[in-house]
Amino acid sequence: MSKLTKQQEQELKDAFDLFDTDHSQKISKNELKRVLNALHIKASDQELSQLMSKMDTDNSGEIDFNEFKNVMAGSFFKKYSQQELKAAFRKFDADGNGYITTKELADILSRMGRHLSRNEVEAMIKSLDKDNDGRIAFDEFCKLFD
Repeated sequence: MSKLTKQQEQELKDAFDLFDTDHSQKISKNELKRVLNALHIKASDQELSQLMSKMDTDNSGEIDFNEFKNVMAGSFFKKYSQQELKAAFRKFDADGNGYITTKELADILSRMGRHLSRNEVEAMIKSLDKDNDGRIAFDEFCKLFD
């Protein structure tokens, strides 16, 4: 992949930090499993091991930021189809009403092991909420991937 911009690198670091729930600067197999479970992605132990080995290029048993960045950069910044974006949005929109609410975002972050305050989750919502209705609509969600 071509060189990342500072903003792209920071976005990847923010994603990495969400996965790194124990703040060790490494993602363990258990942390990766917790993230997949939070997103309702079923992976067997064998599939999880394969994913880890693909990302863990230094064979340390954990994924550091550079390994994460090398694997994720190409897919993280690609242009997604409407179908892919809708599928991702549905993972967050638990009640299927077409919006991601503060509660839904807090719930998924909690399942990932990230227990943020209500104010922190509201700030995340507000950063994407362009019509100021207190929730994230699909078109606002899509702006994350522009």
